[in-house]
Amino acid sequence: MWNNDTRSSYQIKSIVKAFRLLEEIVTKSEFGVSELSRLLETPKPTVHRLLSTLESLGYVRQDPKTMNYMANIKIFELGAEVLQKLNFVEIAKPVMTSLCEKTSETINLGVLDNVDVVCVHKVESKENLRSDQPIGTKVKAYQAAMGKVILAHLSSKERAQLFSKYGISISTPKSLKTVSAIEEELRKVRERGYAVDNEEGVSGVCCVGAPILDHNAKVIAGLSIAGPAPRIKDKNTEYLAKLVTEATAFISSRLGFRT
Repeated sequence: MWNNDTRSSYQIKSIVKAFRLLEEIVTKSEFGVSELSRLLETPKPTVHRLLSTLESLGYVRQDPKTMNYMANIKIFELGAEVLQKLNFVEIAKPVMTSLCEKTSETINLGVLDNVDVVCVHKVESKENLRSDQPIGTKVKAYQAAMGKVILAHLSSKERAQLFSKYGISISTPKSLKTVSAIEEELRKVRERGYAVDNEEGVSGVCCVGAPILDHNAKVIAGLSIAGPAPRIKDKNTEYLAKLVTEATAFISSRLGFRT
């Protein structure tokens, strides 16, 4: 593990200065270059370059009359995104517990990380034989129900870029083996509103998942019911799909999504 001294040696000074500038600039309505230079103990030309860069990225703006700089709405949008991602887990927790009680299966909540889906919360089944996916586990999104429902709602360009950069892998004999096969599967996911993982990521494990949407109708996460393949199939995929889509619809409504 790195200690503080080791981490400090890896810091990029210009990035540190830029973030210190942002931290200052959100504290009041506007700042002049001279004032920021004094607060940051940084030469005016350097402060001006940082401000110009942040302005070009949309994080600060300059008042054309006073020539002072102020925080732009993009900073607040970033903060809102972070808060929302934290909130949706808390909102999902009791819903997941209820879904686990109804199905007796493990309930997983995941978010997209490039071409993977990461488990950020789970409620584990009390059955002796159950799906076991520890929090923090990454699996290929196109092999997991909770990942498919997120991928399905990206633009075709975004998916093409992901598959081009990361490729696809085969985990089990039932894994989809080509990008075109994955794309066809994702088309079906969009049509029916839920996804099924038929032992594509882990042999012997099936999942049924649905998307969670925010107030902008953007899919931010996937929720899935996971368990041993025979048990999931015995319980009827369509029945489990109804339960999981009802659960995600409730979570989405709490996040401000309206149909």
